[in-house]
Amino acid sequence: MPLFRHRRRPASVPPSGLEVVRLRGDLDARSAARTGRRLLRVIETGPDVLEVDLTELHHLSPAGCAAFFAAVRAARARGTRLIITHPSDQARTAMRQIGLTYVLTHWETGTR
Repeated sequence: MPLFRHRRRPASVPPSGLEVVRLRGDLDARSAARTGRRLLRVIETGPDVLEVDLTELHHLSPAGCAAFFAAVRAARARGTRLIITHPSDQARTAMRQIGLTYVLTHWETGTR
């Protein structure tokens, strides 16, 4: 079962304002680099908003959060708003421990 699900838009279809990526399974040290690269490729297509849906993510390790830090950095550079939706309590705890919730919150509010 793939960790990363994203429906690619045909080249003939212009970019929309929102792209949604759904993660499932476990995001940990083994899968963080690959997931991060895939998130960067989606950001490079230029969406206004990139939603990363964690509904089906079973486990997020602090090492797995590295994929999100790279994506936040790339999204800021392109002017893309990155949002993470539907985190489990476990994922929310991991994001808080590593400081990702702080980064996301302060980017959203414009505080730096």
